[in-house]
Amino acid sequence: MIKKIIILFPAFILGLTLASCEKIERQVVPGESIDSSTTMDDIPLQYGRLVSVTSDVPFVNILWFEQADQTIVGVRVNMSRGTVSKEVIRIERK
Repeated sequence: MIKKIIILFPAFILGLTLASCEKIERQVVPGESIDSSTTMDDIPLQYGRLVSVTSDVPFVNILWFEQADQTIVGVRVNMSRGTVSKEVIRIERK
């Protein structure tokens, strides 16, 4: 009887785990191209000229732009989800 419990309990736990799983969004594989028209938000031209890219946290990069008035603008891009953050980092230069 105990052998049956020892064998069936992990199978029961595995069944519960699999039943509660949800499909996650498709992850971007390094070296694989993305069709930006279907997965990425547009990055507005008003941000300016792209001057640098830095890493923030895994799969998130900050794109740094310079505007005509030399204001620096940073925007976070989540590469695994293909989204651009609505929040913008703005550093004015004097």
